[in-house]
Amino acid sequence: MKKILSFTLILTAALSMTSCVNEEDLIFDKTAAERLNEAKALYSSRLMASPNGWAMQLYPTNNNEYPYGNGYLLLCRFNKDNSVNVSMDNIFSENKYKEDTSLWEIITDNGPVLSFNSHNSCLHAFSDPEDIIFTGDADEANDETGKGCEGDYEFIIVDAPEDASYMMLKGKKRGTYNLLTPIEEGVEYADYLADVKDFQNKMFPSNAPTYNVIHFGDSLYKMTGANDGIPNIYPFNGDEIIDESFNAFLITKRGSDYYLRFRDQISVKEGEKVQDFRYDTAKDVFESVDIPEYYIDGDEPARFFQESLDEKERIWIWNASSQMSEKYAALMASLKTELGSSNLQQIRLQKASEGYKVRVTYRSKTSTTLVFSYSGGFSDGKLNLTYEGCDTAAGETLLNKVPSLRQILDLLTGGLNISAGVTKFNMNTIKFTSAADPDIWFVISML
Repeated sequence: MKKILSFTLILTAALSMTSCVNEEDLIFDKTAAERLNEAKALYSSRLMASPNGWAMQLYPTNNNEYPYGNGYLLLCRFNKDNSVNVSMDNIFSENKYKEDTSLWEIITDNGPVLSFNSHNSCLHAFSDPEDIIFTGDADEANDETGKGCEGDYEFIIVDAPEDASYMMLKGKKRGTYNLLTPIEEGVEYADYLADVKDFQNKMFPSNAPTYNVIHFGDSLYKMTGANDGIPNIYPFNGDEIIDESFNAFLITKRGSDYYLRFRDQISVKEGEKVQDFRYDTAKDVFESVDIPEYYIDGDEPARFFQESLDEKERIWIWNASSQMSEKYAALMASLKTELGSSNLQQIRLQKASEGYKVRVTYRSKTSTTLVFSYSGGFSDGKLNLTYEGCDTAAGETLLNKVPSLRQILDLLTGGLNISAGVTKFNMNTIKFTSAADPDIWFVISML
């Protein structure tokens, strides 16, 4: 009886298995192995569909601390021989251009996965469990041995459209989303990375005490600390600590346009989220790709300039080599002629205990500095000063001998409109324009 029962069970199981196979044949035209091979071939072809490779916006973790939460721009070219060329220029490469070649493949693990399956000194710098030597300080260095930056080297392929307009990868362990966008043919990787780095340093300098303003309709937000790549975003009149919200971003270039993309989407209101912004050169703003009326603006030049002088006590300088209009250049040319053997070195504007000081330095055989005093200040976005005299008789004597110098200094008393020297995102330079004559303008630089 037991033998008959055992045989019956075996026969039933066999029939059941045959039934499953037959059902799979009815549902799928190909076996599971064939479908997996086709998936590998499909996603491999999508990775190779961009002839000059991809700009990969890599986020090792969702952390908000440097350097683990920062974004890193890697350029990757996937080749038919399953080699991949990876390049970068960031702090993990000592801020120098670096490239390496290794292997890649598409594997399957509940879906297609891109695996950098041999060591690549660029990509694996973010996943190797080694100490990050540049963290901490001389007195107390951090030791990440055993963890490293905690990034991924295998990525789930979330989206890979047929037109190769982008690819979206998700870190297999950390779950960070990493966007890939195609690089134009003919663009050299070193040039691309240098271009993007220069743009980011220009727009988000580390040496200007400024902030940016995000406009979500009538709602305004301050964005501070953008120079380190993980800015704090909080309501404009809020508290930067109580209301803090950090969101890393990266800059990429597509064609002639620069794009700023935050690591995480920003929820504006019900049903509205923004993440990608394109820099509009004419407007000098980063405009939302999805909702153009939402944008990121720079600081207000007059406010920033006043604070830099009155609160930060910064010094601003200009000389004959500064950017200037033709009319102002003519004044500078006259000054050079009238000074004769002496040469103007620079003019400085700075805050004094009372009012402001303008220091004019010129050199003949020795360097001489004359100090002129002004009162007044700022109103309606203008600098309005009143001349109070020179600290020495020599200064008044020079003004009488050199009329062009008096004209140059008198411009400070006629009202000067204040605007950005290049961009409101970078206030290291400020443009002064005469309120009386818009054809007279010059650019000053923060020391």
